[in-house]
Amino acid sequence: MGKKSLTLIITGLIICLSSFSAFANDSLPTNLITNKANLKRCSQGELKAFMIIHVGYAALYLNNCVQLKNVLSSEPKRLRFVYERSIPANAFQEAAVEYLKLNLGARYDAWQETIEQFNQAYQTVKEGDYYDLSYHPKDGLSLALNGTQLATINDPEIGLAYLNIWFGKEAFSENLKAALLTPEQI
Repeated sequence: MGKKSLTLIITGLIICLSSFSAFANDSLPTNLITNKANLKRCSQGELKAFMIIHVGYAALYLNNCVQLKNVLSSEPKRLRFVYERSIPANAFQEAAVEYLKLNLGARYDAWQETIEQFNQAYQTVKEGDYYDLSYHPKDGLSLALNGTQLATINDPEIGLAYLNIWFGKEAFSENLKAALLTPEQI
C-alpha cells in the first residue's frame, strides 16, 4: 500500500470519527430540559440493525447518572434514538413485540392491548429523524417523533416495563445495552 492510499484511509477515519463527535453533540445534547425534569446525558451508543448495519445513535438521559446502575428504577428518564437511515414503522412495531414477549412473559399477555395501541403510533423514520421515549413515574411513558408526541402509556408500571426492549435480559442489542449502561466521560 502506497503512502497516498494510507493517507486517504487515515484521513477518512479522522473525518468519520470527527463526524460522530459533531453528530453526537448536535443531535444528542448533554442536557434535555422537560416540563418535569432537567435530564443529563449519561451514556450513548451506536444503533445497529442486524448487529452490523449502522442506523444511528442512542443516548440515555437521567436526573443523576448514578441511576445507570438501576436503570429500570422508577425515576425520570429519556431514551433518544437519532436515525441516519430510513426505517419502516413496522420494523419498530415488530421488534418491540418480539423483545417485550421475551422479557415480560405472562405480563406481556396481560398488557398486550396497551402495548399494541402504543406501538401503532410508530412512524417510518428518515435520515435526521429522532424518537424520544420519556418515562416519568407519575405520567408513564410517552413516544415522540422529532419533538411531536405520538402516544402515551399512562400506566407507569407498563411504561417502565416497556424499556425492557433495551434493558431487559434479552435486549434488542447487547452492545447497545452495554453502551447505554456505561457512563460516558464528558
